[in-house]
Amino acid sequence: MPKVAFLYFAAMGLVLFTGSPALAQQPSLFQEMGFFFTTTSSDNVELPSLMGFGGFARWQIADGWLYRVSYHRSTEETQKEGIVCDQYSQRINCRYESTETSVTFSGLRGAFSRAVRVGRWVELDFGGGLSFNHVKPEAFDLKGWPADMLVPNTGQIGYLASISATLAPLRRLPILFVGGFTNHWVDFNGCSGEDPPQYDPFCGWGHLREVELGLSYAF
Repeated sequence: MPKVAFLYFAAMGLVLFTGSPALAQQPSLFQEMGFFFTTTSSDNVELPSLMGFGGFARWQIADGWLYRVSYHRSTEETQKEGIVCDQYSQRINCRYESTETSVTFSGLRGAFSRAVRVGRWVELDFGGGLSFNHVKPEAFDLKGWPADMLVPNTGQIGYLASISATLAPLRRLPILFVGGFTNHWVDFNGCSGEDPPQYDPFCGWGHLREVELGLSYAF
């Protein structure tokens, strides 16, 4: 676990157990459902600035404690110099060329959070959880030849720490404004075992910083 993650969870734990709980709501299967748009940045050369969307369902499981299930889907396109070969095993006729990469990053997440009421219209949530992700990269040169890139063929497990806010300024309508910031760590497992190794940008831990904005409906 990266050291920075420990600091996030430690700080989150202090808030979870010392903050005042939000007002209780009437029980239902889903107390809130919504959609959102996201922008994501990371240090991964293939995932510098993802854009995407998603949807979520959330409900209260105890006084002031919430659980949320969400689906996220983001995409990215990059251009750079890469290696293109006529054959990769054995490597034949390899050369450096301009390549274009498109990446789809999607996944399911489950997270617990502590809700804290701030004034009449605002509720803050501090929480964390786990994710199950799938990354699908495709890289080609300008002529359509596949570029050198190891593509992960299994899912990736991740974990996250987040802070979010829910605004309810429309007192007569059950429409809420939602937004938040998430630190998301993903254990990418596309590591090359060849000698010489393939280009494997999806190898090891990746840190993604996500901003989320959207709307929800409260039942």
